[in-house]
Amino acid sequence: MTKAIQMTRSINDTKRADGRRGFLPGTAQARARAAGLPAVRIGIVAFLLAVSLAGAAPASDVRVITNVESRDVYVGESFLMQITIDGSSEASEPDFSAADGFIVEYLGGSNNSSESISIINGRVQRQVHKGFVFTYKLTPQRQGRLLIPAVDIDVGGTVFKSDPVAISVKKPEESEDFKLRIALSRETCYVGEPVVLSVVWYLRRDVESFNFTAPVLDTGAFDFEVPEVKIDPAKKYFRIPIANGEVIAEKGEGMLDGESFVTLTFRLALIPRKAGRFDIPEFIVACESGTGIRSQRDFFNDFFSDNYNGRWRGTLKKFVVPSNALSLAVKNLPVEGRPEGFAGHVGELRISAKAEPVEVNVGDPITLSITLEGPDYLGKVELPPLSEQESITENFKVPDDMADGRIEGRKKIFTQTLRAKSADVTAIPPIRISYFDTQKGKYVIASSEPIPLTVHATRVVTAVDAEGITPASTGSPLEKWKEGIAYNYEGPHLLVSRETGMDAAASGRGGLILLVLPPLVFAGAAAARTAARRRSSDPAGARARGALKRLEKSVHALSGKKGLSEKEFSQEALELLKGYMGDRLGRSGASLTAAEAGVMLKNAGVEPDLAGLVREVFETCEMWAYAGHTGAGDSREKLLSGIREAARKLDKRI
Repeated sequence: MTKAIQMTRSINDTKRADGRRGFLPGTAQARARAAGLPAVRIGIVAFLLAVSLAGAAPASDVRVITNVESRDVYVGESFLMQITIDGSSEASEPDFSAADGFIVEYLGGSNNSSESISIINGRVQRQVHKGFVFTYKLTPQRQGRLLIPAVDIDVGGTVFKSDPVAISVKKPEESEDFKLRIALSRETCYVGEPVVLSVVWYLRRDVESFNFTAPVLDTGAFDFEVPEVKIDPAKKYFRIPIANGEVIAEKGEGMLDGESFVTLTFRLALIPRKAGRFDIPEFIVACESGTGIRSQRDFFNDFFSDNYNGRWRGTLKKFVVPSNALSLAVKNLPVEGRPEGFAGHVGELRISAKAEPVEVNVGDPITLSITLEGPDYLGKVELPPLSEQESITENFKVPDDMADGRIEGRKKIFTQTLRAKSADVTAIPPIRISYFDTQKGKYVIASSEPIPLTVHATRVVTAVDAEGITPASTGSPLEKWKEGIAYNYEGPHLLVSRETGMDAAASGRGGLILLVLPPLVFAGAAAARTAARRRSSDPAGARARGALKRLEKSVHALSGKKGLSEKEFSQEALELLKGYMGDRLGRSGASLTAAEAGVMLKNAGVEPDLAGLVREVFETCEMWAYAGHTGAGDSREKLLSGIREAARKLDKRI
């Protein structure tokens, strides 16, 4: 009987493993012997030749294969391309920078070599397949027939050419269900002046997947930043990948051309690098949406659902939607009149300041809050160091460090600590900052108002101050004190026995209380301080530790609300579960979905069974809240019981 065993393994590193045996082919050995070479020298030659054969695959064994995800795409629709080196596990990265009409992004390379070993009747046979794959993302920039050119690829010292690939690129079009609009906060600006670009996606259907393309971010004419989003728990937000990063988009409702839509809105801050007139090309959003019948549900309250539960019928259709195009005129900052120490602030800038407290002793800390406002985007705006303003350092000690500014709407607030050097200080002088005023077209200086201060001289504390006794004038103080020290008077009535010590104090109940109470009070205060420090040093941990207790309290309260409608009950159940999951996972629960929770639990190492249980409860809450539910009171209690059970199990795990 023939027995066969086959084993296969992948080779994921960059080492060669071509499986060639270390001996000289028979014909070469015969030629060596015919040439009269000694056996030892024959062995050396055989070894060197074997090494050379093992180091590189013959050129005839290597193939270069080009594959693309699609040959029919839209302008701005990204697709993948792979260059496969079949027959070698090492190759130099191809250069596709000359691909006209495309933005090319290299996503990396991977070794896809494999090795199989077969054992048949005790004979071992090994087969090795070597390969390497380069992956690229290409985004077409114009319509028409575009060609991905053939490029040179160095494989082990031999140059191969990839296959050219023709791509048919169509112009994207709006549909009645999807529209995209972009807008700039201003049409003219200066170099270095941030301009806010707003992007609004209008939707009237659910989508399965989507992808944004922003060609302006690849032009090199701008730096860009993502403005901070202040999260409102009453609203819903989504993370949207864009330009190797992500933005936070806010869900809302809006009107366009007289029609109602659900909207997703996000913003980018564009910072021009040079002067000129720049086109802002169309943004593109590509998505897939079901073409069949949708169940009767409130789309404005539920979209981007990852679990349709059979509510869609039909196939998925691709939509590629363009935005409008814009242009921006950028001017250079003038050199004339530029003040010394100009830090690059551009826009209409206003500055104000306030201090607390305003009545202090010399050396006491004063918290100074400085507010800047005016520009469209404040993320790049910084306050010049106060230590560089002589009017401040003359009368105040200024630390080198300053707290990072925090943004509140169209304001940015900086905090700095000052300490007055003497009692002669009567005010905090104006804080000054130079900037280029885009309205006036010239450099100006903004100043805050001076802040009046009352500074007291520091007193020297003496032993008399500590005792609380006012020194007497001339004469003997012992004679002037009517209730003074006893030995200043005479008489036997003064010689009354007064027992002192711990035994005397403990003999009475009041004394015992006085002895025991202070240590108890001190211990309680110490415990409270320790707990407070622990909470302040780890607020996320404190929030997570109390999550289950808060959830059970909320579940109990919800169970007692008998007058709630089905929709009200479902919404409250979903929100309390979101709050618990957000607390346990260390993020905002307001925008958390069942899918996101499942991924985060998996990343946290939670067992699949437990993660599945939690996600199932989460999805049930979402289904009740968004699709509606008409169950009886028992169903409500069953849902609340499921929430409690899942939370208790999860609380023991993380």
